[in-house]
Amino acid sequence: MSFVYSFQKLLDLKEKEKEQAQMGYAKSREALEQEDARLQKLVQDKVQMQRVIYQKTEANITMADLRNSYEYLDHMQQLIIKAHHTRAEAEQVMRHQQEALQQKALDEKVWKKLKENSHMQYTEKLKQQEQKELDEMAVARYFRQHVRPR
Repeated sequence: MSFVYSFQKLLDLKEKEKEQAQMGYAKSREALEQEDARLQKLVQDKVQMQRVIYQKTEANITMADLRNSYEYLDHMQQLIIKAHHTRAEAEQVMRHQQEALQQKALDEKVWKKLKENSHMQYTEKLKQQEQKELDEMAVARYFRQHVRPR
């Protein structure tokens, strides 16, 4: 007679939920890394543009070109601000996914522990049953050897 855990399907479900939470967390972490890279690139581009503007001011440049350069620089600053907001949102999503993963991992751990306890109880019950049978056999042997021959 083998051990059958009555809540095995529920445990399997908890394991699948944990796997899905792990995938969700990995995706959100990847999205955050992409937003970090995008933000870093925008900041580098802005710094490069500032250098270009400075170099243009050293040379002869028309006011229209200078104004266009500063408008582009302002546009880049707006993109950086938006990228900061997008990054903050991605970080919030990642934290939420991490909390969900922690909860799913805890749920799975609880159900695994219940299965382990159930298996230990089953094993203990089998040992008790086996010991009872051995005791009955010993009593029967004693009865045959000592009580019946008289």
